[in-house]
Amino acid sequence: MSIADERYIRLATRTTDGRPRHVPVWIVGLGGSRVGFTTGSGSWKVHRLSHDPAVDGDAYREVCAAIRRKYGIQHVGAWLASAVGRHRGRNPSGDRDVIITLD
Repeated sequence: MSIADERYIRLATRTTDGRPRHVPVWIVGLGGSRVGFTTGSGSWKVHRLSHDPAVDGDAYREVCAAIRRKYGIQHVGAWLASAVGRHRGRNPSGDRDVIITLD
């Protein structure tokens, strides 16, 4: 079983002072040793990941398509909840992708 076969994983990021922060994310395989997930651009995980010089790239459509295939109707529900939140003035959720290459 691969990490991409899991429904959720616990992503660990670090604050600027080194404390770990864990959050659950949906995870999808992207081929080879790559996995990915989406998140909101205003999320703390994006903020913390942006301080890592190894973070780069833009493959949003690829990650979104893989999430739609894997999560189906759950993805639709999450998208609708996000749309309601945007309508109410909240930060967008799921407008950024994160791709991780596993060693």
